[in-house]
Amino acid sequence: MTSPKRRSGSLPASIEEARLRNVPPQNLAAEQAILGGVLLKMSLLDKLGVELRPADFYSPAHRMVWEAMLDLWRASKPVDLITLAAALTAAGRLDAVGGPAYLGELAGSTISPANSPHHAGIVRAMAKRRAMLDMAMRMMEIAYDPERDPADFVSIAQAASDAVLKDRLDTHGETPDEFLDPYTAYLEKLEESGGGGVPTPFWKLNGLIRSFMPGEMIVVGARPSHGKTALALTFAEHAVGLGHPTGIFSLEMGKHQLLNRMFSSGAGVAAQRFRDGRFSDEDWSRIYDHCQRMKQMPLRIYDKPARKPSDIRAACRRWRQDSGLDIVFIDYAQLIPPDGHHQNREQEIASISRSIKLMAEDLAVPIVLLAQVNREVAKRKSPKLVESDLRESGAIEQDADIILLIQPWDRSGREDVQFTQLTVAKSRNSMTGDVPVAFNRKNVRFEQDDRLN
Repeated sequence: MTSPKRRSGSLPASIEEARLRNVPPQNLAAEQAILGGVLLKMSLLDKLGVELRPADFYSPAHRMVWEAMLDLWRASKPVDLITLAAALTAAGRLDAVGGPAYLGELAGSTISPANSPHHAGIVRAMAKRRAMLDMAMRMMEIAYDPERDPADFVSIAQAASDAVLKDRLDTHGETPDEFLDPYTAYLEKLEESGGGGVPTPFWKLNGLIRSFMPGEMIVVGARPSHGKTALALTFAEHAVGLGHPTGIFSLEMGKHQLLNRMFSSGAGVAAQRFRDGRFSDEDWSRIYDHCQRMKQMPLRIYDKPARKPSDIRAACRRWRQDSGLDIVFIDYAQLIPPDGHHQNREQEIASISRSIKLMAEDLAVPIVLLAQVNREVAKRKSPKLVESDLRESGAIEQDADIILLIQPWDRSGREDVQFTQLTVAKSRNSMTGDVPVAFNRKNVRFEQDDRLN
């Protein structure tokens, strides 16, 4: 039997019913599936934790459970029934979410955790629809406001629409009561740590920038074969030597190539030995001694090619949870494929750069990102690099907190030690300037240039 024909201009029955009941768009089953999926498989938070906000959940109880899960996850603590119940109890919210019985009901869900990303899409779509309704109500208020100029309506409507469609709608903000206590706690921790961050092995560079600070994106640029990877490994070895858990993503070199460089630098074995295999007894002794030292180092190396920013973020979160993480190195920007599709290379690089910067802020660690410079640099009269020489530099220049450039040197020379400069071309919160350094070609590492001291 066919349904009666709807009157022209009337709303579908489901919409009319929703309006009469005043029920905003929501899907409680999808919300439950996400929470239950995380309790069964905590690693889902590596992806969903950065995609779903507490405000995306319609149910206040689900919102509180998600906030507690995120707090545990950001503190690198396990997320299970016991820790979640304890966190909610400490916040005085366990009864408000339905008590231990409801948490057990979520964990006992028969829906596969593998479907949680799909359910997250449903929850976000519902949240976006609710935001659209809020926007429509605000537009009605503006339209009824006699003090408003009708000519302003279009621009106001467009701005509100963009905010909803781009998931930027956040009308809460924070009051001083909310943000000042965490801020003073941050300053106290900073004082206790002597400034915090991860220092470099170059005292003159530390004099300019102090150290690589949590949340910073540090870009290292240089011409091809002028030491980007060597400088990054020099920084990394120093950080590990100070006890800082360190992660290295090598998208260009395989693990063995990277280790060849690390052992040449750290064990003091000539780099040429790792090409021709002519090791002396002393070389082998140095290599085995360095093996024993490296086994105690808080170091992670990831050498899988074509890893997207989301893959790098997930690996970093896992490392931080397992053994801590203080600094990350990525070699190098132009080899990272973007998440999603983009119309041109400029948009791809912008997306990659922004993702890395947001990753540094989210993980609260400095990320050192290596980057190529434009080929045209070799053709101009002045050999000195400037920050605009970075290839596809617009977005990288904008997002970087610090830009370090390795100035070119004469690679045709036969001396084992070549002298050059590191230029701090940009630094948001510190000084810029040049730092003299020496490149030890025999052991493929950068060292302090102390000739004038």
